[in-house]
Amino acid sequence: MQKTILITGVTSGIGKALFEHLQHQGHFVIGIGRNAAKLKLLAHKSETPEQHLLLTCDLASFSAIEKTIETVKQQFKDGLDVLINNAAVVPKNKKLTEDGFEMQYQVNHLAVAKLSFGLLSLIRKKQGRIIITSSNAHKRAKFDVDDLEATGKYHPLRSYMRTKLYNIMFAMSLREKENVPVYAVHPGLVKTEIGTKDTSKLYAAIWRLFTSRGIRPEKAVSTYTYLVEAAHPEALYYYRSKPEKYLAVIDDAAARQLLWRETLKAIHKDKQSPELI
Repeated sequence: MQKTILITGVTSGIGKALFEHLQHQGHFVIGIGRNAAKLKLLAHKSETPEQHLLLTCDLASFSAIEKTIETVKQQFKDGLDVLINNAAVVPKNKKLTEDGFEMQYQVNHLAVAKLSFGLLSLIRKKQGRIIITSSNAHKRAKFDVDDLEATGKYHPLRSYMRTKLYNIMFAMSLREKENVPVYAVHPGLVKTEIGTKDTSKLYAAIWRLFTSRGIRPEKAVSTYTYLVEAAHPEALYYYRSKPEKYLAVIDDAAARQLLWRETLKAIHKDKQSPELI
């Protein structure tokens, strides 16, 4: 049965592999990326142009995300079966977005929340599900209530690990509060270009060396495919299509609630929101 699936970060790595694989499986895929030229090249190479739609969206911009949400709502009024929040960045130096947040905190976490909330009504129409790319790197993260954006002493990997922790915490909270199936995935060590963008040549080289022993993105799609196709997966966090252990703080309801409230405040930018009442 064909599903309608939206994937972020489709111009490279796991996102691209998922975009191609899920089309090959017969699904209609909405692909989101920030680089229009790369999206055009992806469309040109596609063997099934009738089974996809590509949209340009910079996840470092809330206004861009809002426009994308409205476009998807207008064109897919029947609903979405699956939302795969996959895109992420790991800039070497601390950068602030146009919305005033640290880049990783916004792209890797806040954008996940904004897209998930914005498209939740479409997910509900088809009794669909949400999948978020996390990482076992989260197991080395510290949940610091006084420095959620991890900018006190910025380090690219520290911020990355923390946002991957937030991904799983948000997934659990969204499950509980909105009663929607949400899953987080550890894809394993994958040869991706995520750590080579917006950085120095030296840092890019170090990233490539670090990931050189990893698997190709095409080998990482199996867990996502399982979560797309399986009837009612129960666990929260998966690796190699099986439940995976996660950091104990994720079970801390008070910590999750704090992150939840700060996330909602950030993505609504002080607007009155029913979720905050």
